[in-house]
Amino acid sequence: MVRSPQPDHFVELRALDAGYVPGKPVLRGTDLVLSGPGIVHVAGPNGSGKSTLVEVLSGYLRPAAGAALVSGMAASSTQAHLHRRICRTEPALYPMMSVRDHLIFASRWSGADPQDALDRAELYGLGEWLDHAAETLSTGNRRRLWIVQCTVGEFSTVVLDEPFNGLDQASEAVLVTELEAWAGTRCVVLVAHQPPPALRVDRVLAWPPGLDSGAS
Repeated sequence: MVRSPQPDHFVELRALDAGYVPGKPVLRGTDLVLSGPGIVHVAGPNGSGKSTLVEVLSGYLRPAAGAALVSGMAASSTQAHLHRRICRTEPALYPMMSVRDHLIFASRWSGADPQDALDRAELYGLGEWLDHAAETLSTGNRRRLWIVQCTVGEFSTVVLDEPFNGLDQASEAVLVTELEAWAGTRCVVLVAHQPPPALRVDRVLAWPPGLDSGAS
C-alpha cells in the first residue's frame, strides 16, 4: 500500500469551540498547528479537555465553531480516515469475535494487508490468543488487541489516549518502539499522564493551550 503523503499540517485547529453540551464548550477559541512529524505528548489535568481533543480529531465530535483539520481535511470527513488513526482509552471489541477476525476485519476496512496486523499481534504476545473470542481475553490482552486493531495500515497521523494503561513491560517496549518508528514520518499525538521514561518525546503540549512547554 502506498504511504500517505506528508501534509503541510498534520493537525490544525482554528478558533475551535467544542463540547458535548450546546452552549457550554469544553474547548473555546482553541488554535493549534502540528506541522511536523514526531511524538507530541499532550499533558494536562483531568477535566482539561484532553479527551475532547481526541474526539474532535477523531471526527466524532464536530466543532460548535471554528475548524478541526487532519492532513488538511475536516476531521469529520470520510477522507480524513485514510490519513488518521484513533486509539481511544477504552477498548471497544466484539465480544464473540476472535482476535484474528478483529484484525482481519480492521485491516480490510482500512485497505491494509491483514498479515501485517497478525505479525504485529505476535510481537505483542497475542499469538496463542488469535483464535480466542475477545470476551475471553484478559484486560492486558484486550488492550494489546485494541492498539493493533486501531493502528493498522498506512496513516499520517495517529492519536492515542492513554495507550500504556494495562500493558506489561514487554508490550510497553513494543509500543514504544512502534511509536518512535512512526514518529520518523508521521505525527503521533499521545495523551498520557505519564509516558514511559524510555519514550523519546519530541514536544510536550500543555493542555489546555497557552501553556505549551515546547520541546522536551
